[in-house]
Amino acid sequence: MDNQSLIVENEDTVESNTNRVVLLGILTLLTITAAAILHVNQPEFILDRFIGISDFEYSLFDSTLYLSYLIVGIITGLLSDRWAKRRFFILVGSSGSIVFYWLMTTTLSYPILLLFRFLQGSFTVMAWQTFMTLAIDFSDPQNRGRNMGIFGAFLAIAMGLGPAIGGVIASFGVFIPYYTASALNLAVLAITLTSLTDPTMTKTRPTLKESFMLARKKPELVIPSIFNLLDRLHIGFILTALPFFLAVILGLDESLRGLSLAIFALPFIILQYPMGKLSDLYGRFRQLVVGSLGFGVILSIIGFVGIQGFNLLLFMLAILGVFSGITAPPAMALVGDIVRQEDSAMGMGFFNFLGNLGITIGPVIFGVLNPVIGMANAFVVVGALELITLTMNIILVRTIFKGKII
Repeated sequence: MDNQSLIVENEDTVESNTNRVVLLGILTLLTITAAAILHVNQPEFILDRFIGISDFEYSLFDSTLYLSYLIVGIITGLLSDRWAKRRFFILVGSSGSIVFYWLMTTTLSYPILLLFRFLQGSFTVMAWQTFMTLAIDFSDPQNRGRNMGIFGAFLAIAMGLGPAIGGVIASFGVFIPYYTASALNLAVLAITLTSLTDPTMTKTRPTLKESFMLARKKPELVIPSIFNLLDRLHIGFILTALPFFLAVILGLDESLRGLSLAIFALPFIILQYPMGKLSDLYGRFRQLVVGSLGFGVILSIIGFVGIQGFNLLLFMLAILGVFSGITAPPAMALVGDIVRQEDSAMGMGFFNFLGNLGITIGPVIFGVLNPVIGMANAFVVVGALELITLTMNIILVRTIFKGKII
């Protein structure tokens, strides 16, 4: 085969893989939108149905979801690499999500609601983590940041679109977001059955033990995973604390709560592709430092700003979204830089394990701190955590991982 033929073949492969990443992004858009539309009317869904529960008990609704992400996410990564299967987990995940989104509307027992929430999250994470793994499968070092930017853009759109849609449809009924979430997962199931196949390059792993020890073989994986831990901790905190603050303290309705979360997500959406591409050109770690520094500072003061007025709060949420958008694509791409292609599911599983640990802790921090020190001071605490962790990562990169992470 001559050089010209090889070039054409490579270009066709790149275009085909880009199309696959776009399809994965669409599926992720549907899956994450389904989860995101529930956040806006949680005060009505929980506080109006289960009278007298505490702030801590209220926070468990989201913490239970994220605990399922934590546990099932790592299991999905292990088994996906072991079996060299991707599509299977998407089919099972979307099917289970359809059932448990609906079942959450049927119970008047809060412990049973939490059980259904855990199971819904278990099936949801099977799907969206596998989408992320497939995006790594279809990437190489030259386009990984760009592809993560494309994928991240769909993810970010879902995070912004979900609350906006949720704020509108919740006004028609407290259960409507849950029925809509089931319908969206039905669409994911149908598209997966008709349009998605396992990548041919995926190979089975020798043992589950080898996959589980990946972080020991590739200790650099700790760096993007720690960034993800804190990023997701803050997302968990914000998604629980902000709607509660807007409903209980400011007395705003579902539509304005949805607007607030959408304003936070909008710059995050816009920056995904350019920030991913920028990290291909200039390195991942510099962007992570800049984004984390800005995020920590803004998050520390946003609670006090929110008390001053809703318009000022929206402005600060937009700035917060900018810094969040700077960090997400390079963190995901750095995982692919560090691990081999056949380890991509487990690498992403470890990355998401720490991320899911963070997002599990976030709502609990709100539930514990809010009654003790108040909302504004709780934001100071979580912002300080970002800055402390950033300092720790800089020290690790400079002293232990010299020259391995840029």
